[in-house]
Amino acid sequence: MAARKSVRKPQPALRFDREAWLRAAMEVLAREGRAKLRVDRLASDLGVTKGSFYHHFESREDFVDSLLAYWSSAFTDWVIGEVRGVDGPATEQLLKLMQIIQREGLDRYDNAFRSWAAQDPSVAKEVKKVDLARYKFVRSLFSEMGFKGPDLEDRLRIWLVFNSAQSTVFFPEDKSDAEEAITRRHAFFTRPAE
Repeated sequence: MAARKSVRKPQPALRFDREAWLRAAMEVLAREGRAKLRVDRLASDLGVTKGSFYHHFESREDFVDSLLAYWSSAFTDWVIGEVRGVDGPATEQLLKLMQIIQREGLDRYDNAFRSWAAQDPSVAKEVKKVDLARYKFVRSLFSEMGFKGPDLEDRLRIWLVFNSAQSTVFFPEDKSDAEEAITRRHAFFTRPAE
């Protein structure tokens, strides 16, 4: 009896979704700024019609609100959840946070959102919410490590600024040793004050 040749059933094409619009918008925003966040531009980049945009978003305002929510969720809420899942002390959680930021390049969008926030009060309001969530979370880690008072606040603020802006400032650095740099910076930030 001859072996039956299996016929592979064609897979349906991946459906273009709302998140694809948001990911594309994040990239345009980071590279070229909010002025380039135009429906026709994004549709062209994605190879779809403008009708697809209006299928997923009721209006430009809905799109902007969705983009801000996506940035908050994917670049803050998700990360906090991942780090909270680390079974270990706050020092290990902070190291994991630094590794995620580096590995995923999570800081690459922050400057674009801050620039946009400087020109749009509704965006500024959302950026402040994200900043506050990050502030509270990282503060809880440093506090759990035993830092207090001005030492806690200074260490926290320097850490937050560095980790949200390091990709936007030119620092000549050998990227082949990124993990070693993270370990060094982690030791710096967690070293007790003398």
